Parts: sequence; structure tokens; C-alpha cells
Amino acid sequence: MSYLDVPRIQFGGLFFTNPATINNIIQNYNPKVPLKNAQGQYLPNAVWNPTGVARAWLAQCSVLSVVDASGTYSSAPGSDPVIGAPVETPSPSTQKQMPNSTSNYDFAKMVDLDPEQQGRSALFGLRIYVTLPNGAGCSGLVTVPELQYLLNRVPNPQSSWGAVGTWMGQMTDVTWSGDLSSSPFLTQFQAACGQGIAVKLTVDLHQNNPATANTQGNMFCYGRVLGSLGPIGTGELPQVVPGRQISPPPPSAGPMAAMAPAPQAAPRHPSGKRMINDRFGGSGGPAPAAAPAQMAAAAPAPPAQPWNPAPAQVSQVGTGSMLHVDLGGSIYLQGGYSQGIGVSNGQFLVDSGIDIGYLDSQGTFQPLQNGQGVSFANQYQQLNSQNKQVFLVQSSGLVDIPLEPAEATAINGSPLAVQAGGAVVLQEQASGYLMGTNPFSVRLEPDGTATFQLMARQFGQPIVGQQPVTWQISDDSGNPSTEIAIAWDGSTDANGLATLTVSTPGGDVTLPDVRRFLDTNIYFVFFLDPDNQLIGDAYADPPQPNSNLTALRFQTYVAPANPTWQNDVGPILQAYARLYPGMTGILDIGDEATVQQNAAAIAQRLSLLFLDPGLMPVTRDLSSAKVAMVVNWLNSQQGS
Repeated sequence: MSYLDVPRIQFGGLFFTNPATINNIIQNYNPKVPLKNAQGQYLPNAVWNPTGVARAWLAQCSVLSVVDASGTYSSAPGSDPVIGAPVETPSPSTQKQMPNSTSNYDFAKMVDLDPEQQGRSALFGLRIYVTLPNGAGCSGLVTVPELQYLLNRVPNPQSSWGAVGTWMGQMTDVTWSGDLSSSPFLTQFQAACGQGIAVKLTVDLHQNNPATANTQGNMFCYGRVLGSLGPIGTGELPQVVPGRQISPPPPSAGPMAAMAPAPQAAPRHPSGKRMINDRFGGSGGPAPAAAPAQMAAAAPAPPAQPWNPAPAQVSQVGTGSMLHVDLGGSIYLQGGYSQGIGVSNGQFLVDSGIDIGYLDSQGTFQPLQNGQGVSFANQYQQLNSQNKQVFLVQSSGLVDIPLEPAEATAINGSPLAVQAGGAVVLQEQASGYLMGTNPFSVRLEPDGTATFQLMARQFGQPIVGQQPVTWQISDDSGNPSTEIAIAWDGSTDANGLATLTVSTPGGDVTLPDVRRFLDTNIYFVFFLDPDNQLIGDAYADPPQPNSNLTALRFQTYVAPANPTWQNDVGPILQAYARLYPGMTGILDIGDEATVQQNAAAIAQRLSLLFLDPGLMPVTRDLSSAKVAMVVNWLNSQQGS
């Protein structure tokens, strides 16, 4: 079970995020690097949104369709009250009040781990509400999803507008409110979601050109979202599909060609490229780093019309089996650029004539009986909004295929595949391996540890009683590193899950000169499967993997007995005021008098739980020792 399983809700609409971008460039952390010219205008190294404040929310989203427990799809508005129901998050127009309180929930915040890891943007504090016309419904807090599968979405992408990405998470503490009986589907959905609700958001067409700040129908900082909600099953990870993955085929050696050997050294993470903000050459971003020669040799050549990977899962539905395939982020979109501004109606470039099947022992594509002629052409639903004029896809791009008994047996050990225009455009790895981790990133204090989990599957079935991956660890320069260590806490269990511990020794490490103002170092961990293949999400043009785990390590800090503003607190808060000037319009934390006047409020924000969207600093890149020092100083200022 997962967001792919049934019963399932599919929804769509818009998402908004306005990340700060000065901190995208690592050199900007040096206080001597200018951010403005003599006229007070931001320089290109401030990138496209220097005054952003990292807020994120859904907007104008509604339920577009449902698939019930029998696998029956419906998008007819009158078939169930849940179709057309709003899907909301806390936002300026949809404030959500905390229970037993007069306060509203904070808006979610989008947070990058580090300037050198911006392909795992995390959403803190995302709450989702589905509400029937009578006010009944469900809601819950989503576990922190980190961006994955950040890929191209239109030909020749030039900015985040041309990208697509995925956020996956879980609502494990769901509130069901009111009388659900008016909606037979939602009543059924509640019964299936005893362990919670799995969430998947596919986001694209995020407009990051400031010239569109007042452009009706293509508004700055708005993008499209296609979402799915499904039941959580036993032994699942929030950010890993417990199933299979169909990916672009390897280069020109036939559909069953083995992937080229993995590199001997972990590929360098190209700083600042893997993000929905600037990865595709947004103004002011650094030039992309070249892929290592080993990776370039292994990179599959994309077909004439590139496709992105598609998650898949087989589930038991009634007395039979059903294959679920998510093509929502796989297919490129119609669209192009006019004077650097992206314009798209959101329709797929290939929206019909799609066949889903498998590769037999000879490498020949065999279509599934109910997987032939898949079409999205009749699923487009226009969203007329001043923020974005765009078509939504009623199924969110998900396809459900009832399997004949012989087909269920055949795909149990054969690679799944997708064919379009007579060519295989996606195919499962010949070994059938799919492995993923949760979380994708950790923050470590000196002599600290953190745990994460790995899920291992082969043709959708758990790999049990093994330690099925090895790993390579590199620093920010791509060199092998022993400054963090990873160890198994046991073999995979009956669900294919295993826990690993990442640790770092005490003391300090030598920081690269460019990172000394951050007071942290960063490490990238790449996992290899039993076939010695890199696993995880892959990037297009050229294909490169993102690291399976990224570790941010803080340096040691010993607080002075009597900290002062000038020597201790001021330099820290002034650095944040410089890097996030959007905050100064709310509260100038770089000004000593302002900070003293608001000491209690600032101390309260610095002391919130790590997962709270209201936590300061929003970037969560200040060590606990420095936070404690600043809070102690703030407490000493109250009433002075």
C-alpha cells in the first residue's frame, strides 16, 4: 500500500513557494562579498528572489478524481461529494486554526540543507485538509518530505519553470472530523487508512522569473501540483514507494542491456545545481559542474523524446491483482520560452498511444491486455486562475491496470516497460532492484549520530535477511572521506527494511576555505546495489544520481561565559539578516536595539522543536551550541 494503492484520491491545483536565494551561492556567506551595487540594487549573485522568506502552500487545489477499493475510477462531479472538494494547507487565504487555541498554524517552510545540496528541498510543517461540502473531512501533518526526482519537464529548460520534482510523505496522525456518511468514498477511504495517509506531490511549472510579478495567469512563485493520497501499509517508509521503478532505458544496446559499471569513486555532487530554484541555470547561479568521466560513460542516451522515471506497484484488489503506474512526472510538457519567460498549458507532449507492459526473456516488449492505448487526452481540466492558467490532469497521471492471472505471474520476475510511438521509453532495471532511504539528509553535531532506514525490493518483493547495499562517501570536493561513518544496525526484515547509523567523531575537521563562514562541512553518500549500480533518483541531461544521503556536520563550538552582542551574538544574527533580507521587513535581527526589544519573541522562535515551521533560523543550519548561546543572551536581555 502507498499513494499508488486503492482507494485513492487524486487532486490538483497550484503550489506557491518563495525561497530566499542569496544563500544559494556559497560565496555569499563571506560578509565581504557585495550583494548590492552603489544604487542599492541587488547584484546577480543575489539570484532571482533575494527577499524571499521560504513560505510554501497549496492554492486552489481540489479533488479531481478517486479510485475506489475495487479499482474503479471516477471523476464525475456528481458521483461523490468528495470530487471537487477543496484540498488546502495553511496559507494567507486558507488560515487554519490550531485546536483549543486562538492561534493559526504557521505556513509551511521550504528549506534547503546547504548551498551545496539544494536538490533535497524539505517542507517543514505541511498540513493537508480535505473538506466535504458539509464541513466534514480529514486533515493531518505530513512528515517532512524532501524533494526527489528533480528532472527536466520541458525541452531545453532554462529555470525552475522547466523542472519537475516530487515530494512524498505520510500523515500518520489523521484527524477525521464531522459526518462523512454523505461521501461513500471518503467513508471507505477512512476505513482503509487506519495507519494513516500516504501523500505524493508532483510539482512543475514553478515560475521564478521576477518579470512575471504582475503577470495574470503566469504569476511569480506559483507552480502546478498534481497530487495523490492513498493508504499507508505496514512497514513502509514515507519517502520510498514500496514497489518498483520504470526508468529511461540504457543506451542503444537493446532493451535488456545491462547498465555500465558504477564508478570506482563516488561522483562529485555539482554544487548548487540540484534544486528547483536554480538547477537549470537561473540567473546568478554558478555554472554546472562537469560529470566525472566514469559517469559520462555510463550515462544512458535519452530517446528522441525524453521520459522521466515512473514509480510502479502491484497490489491485491479484490480477488485479483492490479498494476499501478505513476506517469505524472514522467512525460514532458508542451511549452517554451518567450524572452526568458516560460509559457505552458500543462498538457503532455505525449498524451495518448501509450502502452504499458513488460519485457520477456528475449527482451521483447509484451503489452498488458489492459495496459494498451493509455491516454490522458480526455483528462485535462482547465484551471482558470489569475495566478496560473493551466490544465490539470484528473488522474494526476496515475494509471491502474487490472492484471490477468498469467500477466501477474509474468511480471513477477520480468522488467516492467512503457512503450510510446513503437519504442520502449521506460523500462525496469533487469535485476528488478529498487532501494530507497528515509530521510535523505541528516545534521550531525561533533561526536554525534543519526539513524536512517533503507528499504530494499526486487520486482516489488521485500529483500529479506540481507545487507543489500554498499556505499561510497565523498566530501564537498568529491574526494573519498572518512569524516563520517555508516554502519548497519541489522539485516533487512520481513518488509525489506533495515536501519543504519551515521556518525562523526568528536573534534573539528578542516573546512574548505569557501565553507569557513558556514562553520559546517557536507558529505555525500552514494549507495550501490548488489549489481554494483548506483541507486536512487537520476538526473537528466546528462543523467547523474543525487546522493542517497547527505550529511551536514557542524564544527565544535564552546560558548563564552559572558557572551556579548559585538563579539558573539551580533555576528551570528547579522549574518542571517544579510543572507535573508526578506526578514528585515518583519524584524531586523541584525539591529541590536530591535533584537533587545524583541528578545523574548526571538528566543521563543529559536527554542521551538526542530520540525516546527516557525523555528528560527528557518534554514536549521545553526549548531545547537550556538543556538543555546544566543538564547541565553536573549534571556539575559529581557527587561534590561
